[in-house]
Amino acid sequence: MSDVVDTARGAGPDGESHRPALLRLWDRRAAFKPFAVAGVGAIVAGGVLASAIAAPAPTRHGVWAVAYLVLVLGVGQLVIGAGLTLLAAEPPTPRRAAIAAAAYNVSGVAIVLGVVTDHVVVFDVGSALLFVMLAAALYGVRRSTQRGWTLWAYRLFIAALIVSIPIGALITTAGRG
Repeated sequence: MSDVVDTARGAGPDGESHRPALLRLWDRRAAFKPFAVAGVGAIVAGGVLASAIAAPAPTRHGVWAVAYLVLVLGVGQLVIGAGLTLLAAEPPTPRRAAIAAAAYNVSGVAIVLGVVTDHVVVFDVGSALLFVMLAAALYGVRRSTQRGWTLWAYRLFIAALIVSIPIGALITTAGRG
């Protein structure tokens, strides 16, 4: 009997929203996995870069790359993946999630390479792709069944990343002739 009650409680948008977010994320792990694997990989890569290169001989580009890898490609990707998986009316299919995560990572790699190698065009292409991906992430939660602070926090997080794109472009190209 309790199995029937637990199944009924977990079914549908009302019952599901009362379950802890980590359990709902686990249930939808196929959609979250591409973001999680790449996000954790970026955080580890940032740590390796910090310990191997930036710590012994810190440079402006090296320190920036560590911060970008950890915060934007790592933590940012985890937040975006969890948001799309938990807040969208329909979570993305594993294929769509893999495409979105790939687009996010390609944009991040282009941005890092563009900054570190001083190739503004590569940075600009990465920034444009990042903008498109972030806009798609916002669009993905337009009909969210969730309401309240989590949805607003997710949208605010995406908006902050979007606003940081032109700021990063200005900082990157400042002082160039």
